[in-house]
Amino acid sequence: MQLAYPKSFLKLLLIGFALAMLPLLFAFGNAALYLDRLATQSRDTVTQAVQATRASRALVEQITFMERSARQYFVLEDALLLDNYERAHEKFVDALEDLDLLPMSSRQKQALNNLSKQELMVFDNIMQHPAAATSAEEVVSHFGDLGAQAQDILDENNRQIDRESAILAETAERTQQIMLWQTLTLIPVALLVGLIITFLVAQPIRHMDAAIRKLGEGDYTEPISIDGPGDLRNLGERLDWLRAQLNELEQQKQRFLRNVSHELKTPLTAIREGSELLSDEVGGALTPQQREIAGILRESSLRLQKMIENLLSYTAVQFHTPQLKLETIALPKLAEEILADYSLSIANKQIDIQRDFFPTEIEGDREKIHSIIDNLISNAVKYTSQSSPIRISITQQSGHAIIEVHDGGPGVMAADKAKLFDPFYRGDGVYESLVSGSGLGLSIAREYVDAHGGEIILLPTERGAHFRVSLPLKAVTS
Repeated sequence: MQLAYPKSFLKLLLIGFALAMLPLLFAFGNAALYLDRLATQSRDTVTQAVQATRASRALVEQITFMERSARQYFVLEDALLLDNYERAHEKFVDALEDLDLLPMSSRQKQALNNLSKQELMVFDNIMQHPAAATSAEEVVSHFGDLGAQAQDILDENNRQIDRESAILAETAERTQQIMLWQTLTLIPVALLVGLIITFLVAQPIRHMDAAIRKLGEGDYTEPISIDGPGDLRNLGERLDWLRAQLNELEQQKQRFLRNVSHELKTPLTAIREGSELLSDEVGGALTPQQREIAGILRESSLRLQKMIENLLSYTAVQFHTPQLKLETIALPKLAEEILADYSLSIANKQIDIQRDFFPTEIEGDREKIHSIIDNLISNAVKYTSQSSPIRISITQQSGHAIIEVHDGGPGVMAADKAKLFDPFYRGDGVYESLVSGSGLGLSIAREYVDAHGGEIILLPTERGAHFRVSLPLKAVTS
């Protein structure tokens, strides 16, 4: 199942950013809403508390002022004092109206109504004095009861404020918990969304990276298909086109190498036969100088033949997995046969061959193992300095045959070690590095070693090149 990607990589990034931010924006919006509600509730609670407290205190204060004004009026009979009493009564009524507008319980409403009725009755009695029969002391005595009721209303309002404060604190704590749980829930959601978007972004890039690596490694067989945004799919199609072109070029190169190798092999065979006949003096006796020239021809033809055989072996390995014809092989005997082929070069350079041969037999493909050892000895003879030693050892270890060739040459340059076994790699220092020549010998040797289930490595050494080949005594074939 393919995912539906947007048409552009930039759009995918924007969508991913938006989706990753959406849970966080929801959390911020929700937090802002809760905080706004809490702030509104706090403001309303504080406002009502202030209004209730102010009005309740005003009731108590005005009752006290009315009582004082009434007592003075009854004593002095001064109309100005009666006016003061009326103004205090009006303020008392205003405070009652202010309290009546506030949200109150039914009990508080009832207490407020009783206070209003009693105060109005007292007010009527005082305003009718002296026509009323009621004595002044009896009228004034009611103010004590009014004050007690007003104080009860004030105390009840204070208790109501305490209750509202507790509710507000509880609401704030509950809001804090809700916001905390939302944060703990939405942050993982945002991280999960971010991880999903990262995967969607990284997946086509990983596929593209893998495809480019395969192209760099010379693997052109698998078609390249990038599932992602439109521009990345287009880039994948371009890479696939490049893969097809490189594959065609690789096939052309292989056909060219194969054809050239075959074409060169025929005249080379004639040159070799001619040089062998000259060396054997079939055409007549040779002077020492002529014999030396015939030897040079023979050695050069052998070297050219080996290069052509390497080309043929390389092309065969590239098109077909090496097939092993298994037989029992005595490695010391095979090594001696190969050394005999290079006897002339060894004698000319006065190389000292140091043998450390342990009787070892393995099951493998004789031709391919011959090529492995031949390539190692050929390189050793080629790069060993005049009158220097070459040490060749054949031993057994843990069910494996160990073949080591340590030459007396300049060794492998540090820059060449990483690509030593790559095909056609010759390095920068052609005469100082082991990878001069066609650059195929070690590559073919590694292919044949891998076909036997073995390993070939370059060991660290202070001087010369030291190769180690490990082959199972019984070939591991796939």
